[in-house]
Formats: sequence, structure tokens, C-alpha cells
Amino acid sequence: MMEDDTASAPYCHECRRPLMAIDFYGERLKGCLICNIWWTPDDIKKRLSEADLRALHDMMRHSHRDD
Repeated sequence: MMEDDTASAPYCHECRRPLMAIDFYGERLKGCLICNIWWTPDDIKKRLSEADLRALHDMMRHSHRDD
């Protein structure tokens, strides 16, 4: 699979985990929480800062406790 096609795949091409969609300060991103690879709707690849990634991990952990 070409890297440019990864954003439309249902899973991460690195770790094979399902991709997730997030709202990142008003910007919709789709990507992998484990590998920290994210794509914009325009297929621009980016990575979150360590602080933002840590906050997202924390948010996911807390949301699972509420279930």
C-alpha cells in the first residue's frame, strides 16, 4: 500500500490497529494513536506534539473508565 493511500484505509499500515478520527483544535484528523501518524481531510500527514498525544491518551483512558 502506498503511504498516500493510508489515510483512506481502515487500519494503520504500521501497527495494523484501527484508525480513529479526532477533532484536533477544530481540525478533523484521522490516524493512529499508537504510531502518532495523522492525516488531514486533504491527505496531509502530520504528527501530534508529545503533550497533545499524552493528553489524547489520557482522554481515551478516562473515557473507557466511564463506560
